Amino acid sequence: MRARWAFSLAEATTLPLRGEDHPLRREFSRLLYGASALATALALGTFALWYFGLREDTPPPMREVVIVHYTDLGIPPSIRTPAPPQINIAEAVIPPEIAIPEPVPDEQVTQVRTIATQAEMAALLQPITMEDLGLDEGDPFVVDLDIDAQPAPDEFVAVDEEPVRISIDPPVYPEMARSAEIEGTVLVRVLVGVDGKVKDARLVEGHEMLTDAAIVCARTAVFRPALMQHRPVEVWVLMPVIFKLH
Repeated sequence: MRARWAFSLAEATTLPLRGEDHPLRREFSRLLYGASALATALALGTFALWYFGLREDTPPPMREVVIVHYTDLGIPPSIRTPAPPQINIAEAVIPPEIAIPEPVPDEQVTQVRTIATQAEMAALLQPITMEDLGLDEGDPFVVDLDIDAQPAPDEFVAVDEEPVRISIDPPVYPEMARSAEIEGTVLVRVLVGVDGKVKDARLVEGHEMLTDAAIVCARTAVFRPALMQHRPVEVWVLMPVIFKLH
């Protein structure tokens, strides 16, 4: 079946038709041109209807123009920065009043002396004799300077070189902790003496089942002592003792 407006195949020399000679191709071109012409006509008609019938001419707004003569403007402002107003210091600052001492009776005067006289200083600086100490000439006299007093665990000791650990025995794992598979690190604070040996050990923190073994292990450590002005000094050191099953 063939539409009445379709292109005839009578003029076809060979079949099948291909390219621009194909009926569908020719039909497509005819429909494209027709649709373009129709769309253009509708657009032109709509524009003409708006331009001649629906458009309203709006008059331009009226503007009021005022002409001012230059003589009416006055003096223009200065472009310089205005200077700050001058302040009269004598009027702004009130001078202080001079206090006049008032005499008081001698009974109300309190003499407070903070500096010793030369006589008092000479008396204080006199050398101490054996008689002043209650001792005879042959009695022994010992002065305890407490040079060997060890520092407190929390006391800061200034040193030039920190102590260095040289050796330590491995910790003995407690059987109860081994059975319970308890591992961890115990912090022990040890006092390193001038000979490099541990003089004292104190627990800081750690599992209670490992603390005793950690302290015993820490006491076996040997250090190179701390030095202060090339002289060995005692100092506390924080040392970890690690317990591992594997």
